[in-house]
Amino acid sequence: MHRPQAPQPNLYPAALTRELEGGATVVFRDFPEAITYGTDDREVRMMAAEVLELAVAERMDRGEEVPTASAAKRGDILVRLRPLLAAKAALHNALKQSHATKSDLARRLRVDEAVVRRMLQPRRATRIDNLAEALEALGTTLQVTVVTEREVA
Repeated sequence: MHRPQAPQPNLYPAALTRELEGGATVVFRDFPEAITYGTDDREVRMMAAEVLELAVAERMDRGEEVPTASAAKRGDILVRLRPLLAAKAALHNALKQSHATKSDLARRLRVDEAVVRRMLQPRRATRIDNLAEALEALGTTLQVTVVTEREVA
């Protein structure tokens, strides 16, 4: 009996459907709006990563919580969310869950509110140390884990 794979931070499962005309369609369970298509395996993975990032950024832009990755099911592919965007999404979620405002966080960090707004912009570069400090100010710790590719899938 196949057991679902436990959820892994930064790795979102997606269902892959092979199309009769070739290629495959990818649908994310955690982001129903994130649907894409690729003509071969390489393009499928590239397009899946791109649509995942767009879905996360869109949720953040709309002020919606970014879902954590669900457990993978048999046949799913795992799509990696870039670490910086994953950290920004974690900060976005932590801020929402704490019921603190951006101004509150800025005061805790002793920075201007504009700095916090920039940290929360999904498409803007931010130093990972700054994100870690902001997460700590909200009672959350950013952890980095390095694994070999064999351990991921």
